[in-house]
Amino acid sequence: MASLSELFKVHIDFDQSHLFFPSIVEGALLLLLLAIAVVHGPELLAQWRGGALGRRLSQWQVDTKRLLGCLALTVVYFSAMEPVGRLYPNSGIGFLLTSIVYGFLLSWLFVHGINKRKIFLLSMSSVLTPLLVWLVFSHVFKITLP
Repeated sequence: MASLSELFKVHIDFDQSHLFFPSIVEGALLLLLLAIAVVHGPELLAQWRGGALGRRLSQWQVDTKRLLGCLALTVVYFSAMEPVGRLYPNSGIGFLLTSIVYGFLLSWLFVHGINKRKIFLLSMSSVLTPLLVWLVFSHVFKITLP
């Protein structure tokens, strides 16, 4: 039987610590999905049965290039994060480098009328945002990133 002092000790498995926050986010998203289904589900079901929702969905226009580009970039982003992160383990460099590239390319995909000013703003945003997140998580909260 463990002593009382053992109850107040925290043991961290650094090989698994990066899975802690994604699990929390996943749980929160599932709870939000459930809340949406409970609150709006009956109304959407009634609209579907009445045909109103089907008519609205059939009129929906999809920007296929941007949709598929976003999906492809997201798959590449998540797939590349761990291999890039292995270059400098437990430093978050994989997150930082892949997030900079992902943010820039995703912004480029969705911004209309690209010019020098917009490229500069995209570049600054793509570098500064992941850098700020990386600094806060890695250095302030001491949370390992991939």
